[in-house]
Amino acid sequence: MAEEDNKQDKNKKLGSYLVVSRGVINNAVESQISSYTTKGTYKPIGEILVEQGVISKEELENSLRNQRIARLAGCPVFASLSRSELGSLCKNFTEVQYGPDETFIMQGEDDPTLYVIATGQVEVFRLDNTGEEIPIAIVGEGEPIGEMGYFSGEKRSACVRTLEPCLLLRAEYKNLTRYFEGVPRVAHAFMQVINHRKQELDKITSINE
Repeated sequence: MAEEDNKQDKNKKLGSYLVVSRGVINNAVESQISSYTTKGTYKPIGEILVEQGVISKEELENSLRNQRIARLAGCPVFASLSRSELGSLCKNFTEVQYGPDETFIMQGEDDPTLYVIATGQVEVFRLDNTGEEIPIAIVGEGEPIGEMGYFSGEKRSACVRTLEPCLLLRAEYKNLTRYFEGVPRVAHAFMQVINHRKQELDKITSINE
């Protein structure tokens, strides 16, 4: 039951955390679409509501924090944490947005970052010696990305590319060490994800050798 609640909470839109009417949200969405189509710029709904004077910056920050907590609770690595622990954890994460077909992790690069997919899907793939792409997995909402680098000297073992517009939560490894190494239930869940991903990678690698 708790797992199902986490799944529902992590999919809530920002408007669910704001004390505003649906009509106000719809107007903000129209402004967002207009800004994108006429100026080519994308503005988050929360930012538009602040500009319109509908909510304060503090109200927006509190709503974003609650949404971030719900999304981290839906990630299998952090699902066992209490709300207060998640509240502390979420301070280490920031949101980052990508359009479709954007590669944000490159194989072989140094990148000390863990991502959690808030919305959208991404494709994980490797490049062989000739530069050909070897598909590994499709990863969706709630799943972590970039966990392998934590134990591989921060070198990326694969590339990751968005399949559609994506919103990700991002945090540096150094800010997560105390959770990965000091909280047994998080460490266990983290290792389960890593072992599963490693098995997938080894299987794909052996097939293509």
